[in-house]
Amino acid sequence: MHFILPVLATLAVVSSALPAHTPYTITNHVVHEKRNSIPSKWARRSKMEPSAKLPVRIGLTQRNMHRAHEYLDSVSNPSSKDYGRHWSINEVTDTFAPSEESRSEVLQWLSDNGISSVKSGGALHTLEFDLSVSEVERLLKTEYWIYEHDASGDAHVACEEYSVPEHLKRHINIITPTVHFDVKPTRHLSKREWKNPADPLTGSHPYHEEYQEGPSAQADDDDLQKCNDAITPDCLRAIYNIPQASETPCEENSFGILEYTPNTYVPSDLDLFFGNYSTNAIGARPLNLTENNGTLDFSDPSDFNLHGESNLDFEFAMALTYPQNVTLYEVGATNTNTEADIDFVTTNVLSVSWGYDETDLTPAYMELLCNEYMKLGLQGVSVIYSSGDNGVGGNGKTCPDGRFVADFPASCPYVTAVGATQLDTSIDDYETALANGEQIEVAIKSQVISGGGFSDVFSIPDYQQDVVNSYLNNNATRPPYNSSVYNNTGYARAYPDISANGHNYAVIVGGTQQVVDGTSASAPTFASMITLINEERISAGKSSVGFLNPVLYQYADEIVKDVVSGNNAACNTNGFVTGEGWDPVSGLGTPKYDALLEVFMGLD
Repeated sequence: MHFILPVLATLAVVSSALPAHTPYTITNHVVHEKRNSIPSKWARRSKMEPSAKLPVRIGLTQRNMHRAHEYLDSVSNPSSKDYGRHWSINEVTDTFAPSEESRSEVLQWLSDNGISSVKSGGALHTLEFDLSVSEVERLLKTEYWIYEHDASGDAHVACEEYSVPEHLKRHINIITPTVHFDVKPTRHLSKREWKNPADPLTGSHPYHEEYQEGPSAQADDDDLQKCNDAITPDCLRAIYNIPQASETPCEENSFGILEYTPNTYVPSDLDLFFGNYSTNAIGARPLNLTENNGTLDFSDPSDFNLHGESNLDFEFAMALTYPQNVTLYEVGATNTNTEADIDFVTTNVLSVSWGYDETDLTPAYMELLCNEYMKLGLQGVSVIYSSGDNGVGGNGKTCPDGRFVADFPASCPYVTAVGATQLDTSIDDYETALANGEQIEVAIKSQVISGGGFSDVFSIPDYQQDVVNSYLNNNATRPPYNSSVYNNTGYARAYPDISANGHNYAVIVGGTQQVVDGTSASAPTFASMITLINEERISAGKSSVGFLNPVLYQYADEIVKDVVSGNNAACNTNGFVTGEGWDPVSGLGTPKYDALLEVFMGLD
């Protein structure tokens, strides 16, 4: 999972005239943000050069955030009379714009400290200017250091706490660069060895090289057992009853996938994959949009680390939804600005297979990002994130001081978090089991373990309160851990919300077929289903489905198959276990496409 929508100020920049320079004012400062520890693998090295310039960004407190859930619920709750009546970008901007008091008070403080030229960006809730390190240290009562990443050797400038005048604390959200480290998002994908049965040392799969030659590799309704060894688009259509996409897609429909530079797809690999599994898509390419210095790099096509994630996303998403256009949002630097303005996203569905540990970021920064996803939901965008691949161990596969680590943005209550499952190998006739309406999947149990758990930052949303409490109060599923291990209050956002297959996906990288595991596979698969449902709704004159979770939870009995086998073990524990109903391993279960479509088509 890979995406923390960076801080992108894409709106027009406006100059703000400030009063003439006046002497520095002595004020009573209070700590605004503080780190108790620096992120894992970073080490403090040396003091920052005082004369170096820093791009300072002050995020102003936005109005009406206390009503964010109310607003989003009104357009996404199927019981609401305003369901599907999504907001325009102008309505969103006007509703959440900072107050004039906040703006003028902060500008006056800057003027009093000799800062005479400031720009406004990020939907006008960010103030932007450059200052020397010594000037910022004096302004924020802090010290800047250079930090180095133990693994990559990357350098980063940060402080470990900063202060603002007490009377301004309520007017300021966050300031950067300060305590927010340049933590790289982690993809939720794992490459598996493709074993050739002709090789006595590695052979175990019943396929050999002909598997890559086209129709022989495709699953059909009479041979679903082959899907145990490699998941193809036809496997997913059979497992979830996904139809072929319309040959004439609506121009108003759209599907976006976000990647982080340098991760990019390889065009020739797309065509090889389509040649095997979706011949009508040969030659099709995503629409490429770059943001925040994102770049497309098609070099070194055999490098899985550069191309595996993006190839997986686009090979399967395009095969399942073609001829629907798919857009690549290629994002460069992350955590470089104050706010995570994501107005550049202009799509109905956004799939992201990257993420962070909650412990990587500060609560204020995560809340800011989460609220930006809320704004997308208000505009009718379904934001879909993978839930992570290391069970309760976070992206680092470790539990500091024995505490489980939640994945962000999966833990944001305004996104739909997708876990991973795999086919149940104990079933010897998938076709018959599916015809009988049976669940043929269990929680994934390979080197990938589906991420899930409880947030230490976000409160539980109304839509999942009942099912989470049922899980925590059920003797069969109640976690045997105390509050030092996870947030067991019953008042924490829990995830994932739903799951889909994430095991043994056949992917072509560098001209060679490989198999991969991960919630990086399940997220775009589920997002493809929602894109097809949007196609049906828009064709019928309805809106896009937008924020999914209220509908998913309200209609769970109809639209999912429960997953009742497996856990998400990590950190020398069994993690959490699956059970009847929602659980922090598989969420509500796996989708039934036809039932999901029927429910959404029944909503105005």
